[in-house]
Amino acid sequence: MPSAEAQNSAPVVTNVVAMQIPGTGNVRVTFDLADADGDSVVPNLVCSSDNGVNFDLVPVSVTGDVNKKVAPGTGKEIIWNAAADYPGRFWPQVVANVYAADGIAAGGEMVLVAAGSFPMGSASGEADELPVHTVTLDAFYLDKFKVTNGEFKQFIDAGGYSTQGLWSPAGWSWRTANAVSQPLFWGDPSYRSGPSYPGFPVIGVSWYEADAYARFVGKRLPTEAEWEKGARGTDGRTYPWGEGISGARANYSNSGDPYEFSLDQALITPVGFYDGRVDPPSGFVTTDSPGPYGTYDQAGNVWEWVGDWYQATYYASSPASNPPGPVTGINKVYRGGSWLLGISSLRSAERDGNAPTTRVKSVGLRLAMDAP
Repeated sequence: MPSAEAQNSAPVVTNVVAMQIPGTGNVRVTFDLADADGDSVVPNLVCSSDNGVNFDLVPVSVTGDVNKKVAPGTGKEIIWNAAADYPGRFWPQVVANVYAADGIAAGGEMVLVAAGSFPMGSASGEADELPVHTVTLDAFYLDKFKVTNGEFKQFIDAGGYSTQGLWSPAGWSWRTANAVSQPLFWGDPSYRSGPSYPGFPVIGVSWYEADAYARFVGKRLPTEAEWEKGARGTDGRTYPWGEGISGARANYSNSGDPYEFSLDQALITPVGFYDGRVDPPSGFVTTDSPGPYGTYDQAGNVWEWVGDWYQATYYASSPASNPPGPVTGINKVYRGGSWLLGISSLRSAERDGNAPTTRVKSVGLRLAMDAP
């Protein structure tokens, strides 16, 4: 089980100094990084325009030791082109906050999905899966596993819920209006949620929380097209492993796994459970069922948020290359099916979604990252 984060030492950022580079619109941020485990670390940057009261500035035009794995050490540097991100804005003082994540949460377990084309959609599914169309994607990385409670705890502990720069404007407005400070069901054993269950997928997170967490670890939510290619590959298969489905390959309603008949309310299985390892060792052996690029559990257990707005007819007008999804919408897409539903919802072409504020016991997330 990928649960080593429970024993992982968090990285430490010290000696953060932010100064404008004279004669430019750039800000140089220097800092030191330490990690007791010697792990590679992914630094991220948010800034404050009001002397640290609110971290309301989201640096996008950044270079240097940021949004990628770097070795611990002193004298790390980020250059932020503030003039490009906020043209015409001036502040008497900018306070920088550099935070870092390591281990699995920093992208240590991702798979490379090669560039190329694949057939997206299905002629044997629902109407919103039509027309089947060829999509070409650049190479990207996709999480090998769903995001776990143990990983999401790092976001909570680091103050992710109070760091405005990690949130979209709509997400921050929703979070503050509802005083949200942790996932719904967090700490409830009935849902195997919270730090006592580090190897189970995080649930009860809205799309807004998933989006903020992605920024925290220097990743992003996959597009709908990326998610489907990661699950199906290029041969149009029905499920990540190919054709046919059984309870030894995925967690769905009445699948018969050891958690199916638990007294708990939510019949969620651990992340990575369907990879050939037995958990618990009670006579039930799961089948080694990775997707075509090495991801696990893209079918069942909990749905996974993706970046796109949902539109039933989008496939008819979708761009042929790197489709970003509709510009606006009401609902955000999630993919992959869950323990609550039957096998039809686990098809890799199946589409569903809900409002970005939705927080339920059957939806989690998996993240992506651009390939260099």
